[in-house]
Amino acid sequence: MNRISPLLAAAVVAVALLTVPALAAGAIPKKSGSYEGTLHASAELALSKRVVIKVSSTGTRARTTFWCGTQRPANWISFAIKKDGSFKAFSNTGSLTVWSIVGRFVTPGKVVAVLHLNATCDGKGGRFVAKLVV
Repeated sequence: MNRISPLLAAAVVAVALLTVPALAAGAIPKKSGSYEGTLHASAELALSKRVVIKVSSTGTRARTTFWCGTQRPANWISFAIKKDGSFKAFSNTGSLTVWSIVGRFVTPGKVVAVLHLNATCDGKGGRFVAKLVV
């Protein structure tokens, strides 16, 4: 019968415990950084959307806006950035969520997020990546 040595088992457990928090943790955004990304048209009637996320000078808040095709941005959302780099924000009219964004800073130079366009633009949101430009 093959047995795993206690030293090998301890090493495997130690590596696993160190790896899990690293995978779950996000990143701290660059203070005063500006991140830009594009949500490309995924359907015949969908428009491409340029998304901009601007981080505050403290790095704890940000604001985002998007362009629906070539139109000027109609709205923006300000939101808090959690210590793990995650965020979520909703633009509501009464009890109706018009649009929202949920995401995470995965590195200081990169954001992965989902733009939900419930009742604005063409109604077609999706996942996008934004990169630090300033």
